[in-house]
Amino acid sequence: MRLAGSLAWEHMTEIVTNTYATARARQEFLQGFGLDTKRPQDWAQYGYPDDVTFDKLYAAYRRGSSGHGAVHRLLDRCWEKTPRIKAPHTDDETPWETAVKLALAKIHAFKKLKDLDRRNLIGRYAAIIYRVRDGKAPRELLQRGAELVDLVPVFEDQIRVTDWNSDKDSEDFGQPTMFQYRTQQRSGDRQGKPEEWADVHPSRVQILAEGAVGDFFDGVPLLEAGFNKLVDLEKIEGGSAESYLKNSARTIVFQYDAGGKPLAIAGPDGEQVTSVKYAHEEQAKALNRNQDASIVMQGGKADTLQTVTSDPKGAWEVAANAFAASVRIPFTILYGQQTGRLASDEDKADFAARCLDRQTNELTPMLEEFVRRMQAAGIFAAGSFEIEWPTLNAPSDEDKFELLGKATSAAQQAFQAGLTEPLFDANELRGIAGFEPRADDGMPTEGDPGRDPLKEPGGAGAKEAA
Repeated sequence: MRLAGSLAWEHMTEIVTNTYATARARQEFLQGFGLDTKRPQDWAQYGYPDDVTFDKLYAAYRRGSSGHGAVHRLLDRCWEKTPRIKAPHTDDETPWETAVKLALAKIHAFKKLKDLDRRNLIGRYAAIIYRVRDGKAPRELLQRGAELVDLVPVFEDQIRVTDWNSDKDSEDFGQPTMFQYRTQQRSGDRQGKPEEWADVHPSRVQILAEGAVGDFFDGVPLLEAGFNKLVDLEKIEGGSAESYLKNSARTIVFQYDAGGKPLAIAGPDGEQVTSVKYAHEEQAKALNRNQDASIVMQGGKADTLQTVTSDPKGAWEVAANAFAASVRIPFTILYGQQTGRLASDEDKADFAARCLDRQTNELTPMLEEFVRRMQAAGIFAAGSFEIEWPTLNAPSDEDKFELLGKATSAAQQAFQAGLTEPLFDANELRGIAGFEPRADDGMPTEGDPGRDPLKEPGGAGAKEAA
């Protein structure tokens, strides 16, 4: 019997050990996406999603102040001024540039191209659809058209690939051969309008996927890297607000003596109430709705439950700084003067450099592709061109006059040091302040009647005086 009992106990121990090992193996196999290897499910415990879908990114943009601010800080700064599509090697406006400007202004093209960029910042990619008057259906190849009628920007979830090129010998192997796009807007009151998907040929679709090289599905949303910090900010802000609400709502605590009779509390109609919980809930609701309401007690007392209100500033700034780092926008630029700090010159210069890099490497190629495709379709005349963006870090009027003062002071010091030629002429000084040059810059020339060489530094008169 002892032997049989020992074997049974060993068998049970082996079963428990194997079950524990199996559970550990399953836990390791089903570990989450967090970085903490000690806690495989850390993201789930912190409330972070494993996959940041487009719906979550869109919600962070539409309903999150930090997400919305990050998108528009970057978007509005990059598109602060309209770029110029011009002929190269000249600053004069050519007839070709005038024709392009008129065609784009007719359909407010730059406004829609900016909206394409906005949608690209929210999702992995976005698209703009060409509506061209060419006498063909949208699902047919665009070859030549008479006029660009409209540009339709769409979100990532408003366009999908329905057919791919599967010919391995083709130059376009693996590329879409047909798209579908949803004709209705993503949000807003649709008033029962049915969801409609329309086929559109790739020649009428232009994709913008920032961060992708080749495959547009590899695009990187602006808010993805800092999404966890957006979750933290929502918790901190919402939790702090909830603590204020809890205190203002006056959550009531009822305490009864040992000899108290809570069942004797009378209801609204004078009848005995059998549920003490119901009676207290009704009294608490009446108290929070009406300042003149009262509480009926018998053999007990009522008090309010107070929630400790924590100052969210420190935790909020930690999360906000981490989010600002993820979108590469300085904290003081992204949040302004909210914390009492102004953006420094270094922050402004850093953000301007960030936007300039984005204009050069993302937006300029997008505009160049757009113009080339319009030229191929006959909408724009053929010819070489270039994209020119206005200067982002141009000095303000105050900065210009400060530079003018420094230049004037330097010229005066050079003159006093014996420099015979002026350090700057009048037109150079006017240019620093942003004024147009004059034909007569006011500087004396050789043989000028108003010029007395004897009184100039180094002249004969100066030597005699010495």
